[in-house]
Amino acid sequence: MKRICDLLRNTILFQDLDQGVYKSYCENSQLEMFWKGDLIVQEGDKCEGIILIVEGQVSMLMTSPDGDYSTLNLLAEGDSFGENLIFGNHRTYQASLEAATNGKFLFVSREEIFSMMADSPLLLSNILASLSDKIHEQERRINHLSQRSLRKKISAYLIDLLRDQLEEKGSRLVDELKIISTPAVELPVSKAMVAKLLAMPRPSFSRELISMEEDNLIKVSGRVIWLLDVKELSSGQEIEDF
Repeated sequence: MKRICDLLRNTILFQDLDQGVYKSYCENSQLEMFWKGDLIVQEGDKCEGIILIVEGQVSMLMTSPDGDYSTLNLLAEGDSFGENLIFGNHRTYQASLEAATNGKFLFVSREEIFSMMADSPLLLSNILASLSDKIHEQERRINHLSQRSLRKKISAYLIDLLRDQLEEKGSRLVDELKIISTPAVELPVSKAMVAKLLAMPRPSFSRELISMEEDNLIKVSGRVIWLLDVKELSSGQEIEDF
């Protein structure tokens, strides 16, 4: 029981909650295992609750009518899936979850979530914050995919990573452009996964990174990418008051 409570406490939805709110759930639940390649949720299934990733990585996929699929997002430890559906009348999954690595998850039913929210408004606040963050990420992804070239897609993605890094320091991109510096960002996932998130073939992604290095825009060192020309990379993007 204690282990499950500790795992819940480390998720975005349950952070800062009094453990008494979910003690009963911990006593009557167990961890679910998944293995790389497992299908955890099938697109079109009915959503009965929230899935909490406590270990490993999971790809969110959407299938096209011809059988191809696109990677919408990557969920990792602490992330959740399904909270956007439990409150509405339409509770059918619009995407599938496939294990990108081995890992573990917890399932919390819709009824259990509602019961916990009755005892702790903070849980509802956490859920709303999570939904807000996911809408923000969705808008970013739309911006990345709407770019007209591979270079623009990669540039937009790298600049958003830099924005997040600066935001943690209380700074903004517009301030970064005023100083002489060579900032670096670290890809949160493998280059292969970034290519999937940007909806481009891995070879094309790799070739464009090399081309951007040759044009002195970036310098690649494993997952770390030095942004040699932030102004050019951010060209055409809104940089005020991020």
